[in-house]
Amino acid sequence: MYCPNSECPDAQDGERAEFRDDVAVCPFCATALVSYLEPDPTIVGEEPPPKPRIADDEEMEVVLETIDLTEAAIVRSLLDGAGMPYLTRGDDQYDAFQGTLRGTFFNPTGRPITFLVPTRMAKDARELLKESELPDEG
Repeated sequence: MYCPNSECPDAQDGERAEFRDDVAVCPFCATALVSYLEPDPTIVGEEPPPKPRIADDEEMEVVLETIDLTEAAIVRSLLDGAGMPYLTRGDDQYDAFQGTLRGTFFNPTGRPITFLVPTRMAKDARELLKESELPDEG
């Protein structure tokens, strides 16, 4: 059972408590509990709306290539936060640290991770990445 009141003090931290089935009223705000709670995008921690899908025949354009795994994580976060669909190429095969024991030496020839977005969104993606002040490569 969940409290449907978005103004409930329990909902202010972004996570709502789940109550037992025998509890009928929220102990925080005295609102009647419901068995199913629709996601509320205004509450921190709720799932964001789904990103637009990439059509099967849609043209894709490279907006960034990097060998820096930290930068790749930041780029993913920026594109996800903007709700921008993207594909990556090379991240599943990237292993900069190779050796008999994983991490024993650095391989600077590791393949870069490539970020591709639909061509219609490439300009916006580049502006987003430029505004984020990612470190210059080189």
